[in-house]
Amino acid sequence: MKKRHAIAALTSVAALLALSACSSSSEAGTSTAAADGELSGSVTFAGYGGTGEEAARAAWFDPFTAETGVEVLNDSPVTWARVQEMVAADNVVWDVAQGGITQGVEDNPDLEMIDCDVVDCAAFDDAAFPIYPQAVPLFTFSQVVAYNTDTFGDDAPSGYADFFDPSVEGLRLMPSIGGNAWAGQLEAALLYDGVAREDLYPLDVDRALSVIDGIKDQMVIMTDDGQCISQVASGEAAMGICYNGRVGLAADEGQPVAAAWGQQTMLADYIYIPKGTPNLANAQALVAYIVENQGAIASQIAYGPINPNAPVDTDSPWLSYVPTENAEEGDQAPIVPDQTWWTENFDSVVEQLTAWAAS
Repeated sequence: MKKRHAIAALTSVAALLALSACSSSSEAGTSTAAADGELSGSVTFAGYGGTGEEAARAAWFDPFTAETGVEVLNDSPVTWARVQEMVAADNVVWDVAQGGITQGVEDNPDLEMIDCDVVDCAAFDDAAFPIYPQAVPLFTFSQVVAYNTDTFGDDAPSGYADFFDPSVEGLRLMPSIGGNAWAGQLEAALLYDGVAREDLYPLDVDRALSVIDGIKDQMVIMTDDGQCISQVASGEAAMGICYNGRVGLAADEGQPVAAAWGQQTMLADYIYIPKGTPNLANAQALVAYIVENQGAIASQIAYGPINPNAPVDTDSPWLSYVPTENAEEGDQAPIVPDQTWWTENFDSVVEQLTAWAAS
């Protein structure tokens, strides 16, 4: 059975610990300044551009401007190095930035604290991804087992269990090693080998690779994740670990691809506020608005809300490809990689995988 909130059971204890470190808490997700009509001027959001930026503008930025009168400007591409340069030069032009959290988001000197009197920090108490003192979950996306519908017909794969099964014929595509070091895929391999979810960490990478050894001669490691859809759609590959949004776009175009949602690897982007922004009140208010209205993104693109109280429009044309709307239960529940473990072990895992791939 697929349930939107099935991923809530995977919430890390870190969510509660991180929330306690925020500046304060609030029952409402609406900025006090916005409620009092005190906001004015503009706020600059730095993201990755493209269709994601267009979706965010329709879902959040334009409605925020309509409600507050604050103009939302965009800049891209966002990089953490650029944030550091701005802060060091005391010339911060980005008010809210999108990205990951491996740089540290609890006491980072280059970031402002999230004001929980403005932002509804408590909204993430039961979420799959925690809020941190300096970063707020933005949306979730996922890596899924994409497959060629012509190849499989009525015998479609269910997820990673079929991907790792050597008896299922066909070429498989694995993500590039340097991208995310197979975070999620290694966990799935261990689950396939009988490891209980509660015993996954610390990851036994050698054991996971012994599982992948079983399909190594039926597998290609991609150099560009963009080739995933093209090779699965052409039939060159039977299955591939692809991003859910790309599967949705290709299927919408009529290409013979579909997603198997079993044990999807659920990932998240975060937003944070660079230290020294001249528009701090506007930045906090924009973050608060996004938190309260996270579900709106699913009407524009195949991303899902992380705030479990932010509803998704059931008429969304992307509903069939939104991760949170396709979260299965039990053994097939989503895999949410442990961010703490991966931050500490990423480089060593990349080194180990690289050596394995060359052997």
